[in-house]
Amino acid sequence: MSVNLKKPALVQLIGDLIAEELTRLRPAESNEWRRRRWLPTDELVPQSKATGEATGKTTDSAGNEIVIDSLEWMAIAGRVVQFFQMEESGIEDYLLRKNRLDEWSEIVQKARDIASNNITVTTSGSTGQPKPCRHPWAQLTGEADYFAELISTQNTSVQRVITLVPSHHIYGLLFSVLLPDILDVPVIRGFSAFQQVTGGSLQPGDLVIGFPEALTQATKLLSHIPNEVTFTTSSGPCPAETINALYEAGASRVIEIYGSSETAGIGYRFSPEQPFLLLPRWQQESINTLQEKHTQQSYELPDKLNWLSDKSFIVSERVDSAVVIKGTNVYPSRVMTLIESHPAVSAAAVRQKKPAEGKGLKAFVVLKNHSEKITEADLKHWLSEHLLDIEVPTHITFGDAIPANEIGKQQDWSL
Repeated sequence: MSVNLKKPALVQLIGDLIAEELTRLRPAESNEWRRRRWLPTDELVPQSKATGEATGKTTDSAGNEIVIDSLEWMAIAGRVVQFFQMEESGIEDYLLRKNRLDEWSEIVQKARDIASNNITVTTSGSTGQPKPCRHPWAQLTGEADYFAELISTQNTSVQRVITLVPSHHIYGLLFSVLLPDILDVPVIRGFSAFQQVTGGSLQPGDLVIGFPEALTQATKLLSHIPNEVTFTTSSGPCPAETINALYEAGASRVIEIYGSSETAGIGYRFSPEQPFLLLPRWQQESINTLQEKHTQQSYELPDKLNWLSDKSFIVSERVDSAVVIKGTNVYPSRVMTLIESHPAVSAAAVRQKKPAEGKGLKAFVVLKNHSEKITEADLKHWLSEHLLDIEVPTHITFGDAIPANEIGKQQDWSL
């Protein structure tokens, strides 16, 4: 089925890209941007031309104004150009001449008509710097078509899509933009979607697009799910108890999707006790690689898989890449595991510092008890007894929760 992005979808995608950039540039306002409902009349306005209070934030008194400075404008426009691959159209500079999101959507649509309609998403950066991942439009729509057909064979008639994920991630694009378009059903987003899921307002025919953390929270609030409500989850391993709890509450189907930003979907299953089934566009090439059947292109698997047949597998081990520090391979996952074995530590994340932060590793640590007296120096000393000097994080940040993005994937933090 041919799928073209309509104006409402383009406005939503552009809005979510704006939210991503402003969250990155203004971390203290992240909740404001993630919760925002994007409208075609929303307008990017330089601070000097704002009609509301010139605070640099969204102002209710200024209607739909999003007050930004020139550097933020360039960053936002650059992210939109990258996502829609507009550099091939020659008209990307028009984004700097227009203000409203509906005007931007028209420019994006024109660029897609002139040149590429392919898409570039970025990784979450959970194991390093976010990197761009280019996806042919035909492959994206083909995958959405496949899942639309799969859902229709599960005796489920979808009437609404209720999405808890933003549209600009690969999972959100496939399941909250392309799939609803194919099914020709409305989409409920943002806080309204969360209220529908947790407030007892689900209806027969709802398709809930979730992720592990959100669904785990939802199961604590849900007592009953109406008939013919389907859930999907992706972006990371979903606890088996969460999926089982959804079934016990009445879910018709829970579709667990395995994939990555680089590959899009790889496989799916309906139960934690089942293996994943390989999507038809893939074939196993080697123990560590997949091959896309149509293009013959090879992709490195994001994790170690245990193949049960040429069409089914289980995920046997998550893979974290080594980073090179002073010429030596260092594995952040090994350091993280050791930190989490400390009696006072509840959770930890470890990653290589960005160039501007210096050299070596940095760690983010959540303690089991806020009254713990362990200090950065204490933890470094303890780690030095178990690790090489280059493996000991040079900077340790303590906090209440591991930094994560809007779909629960770990993300970077500032020193």
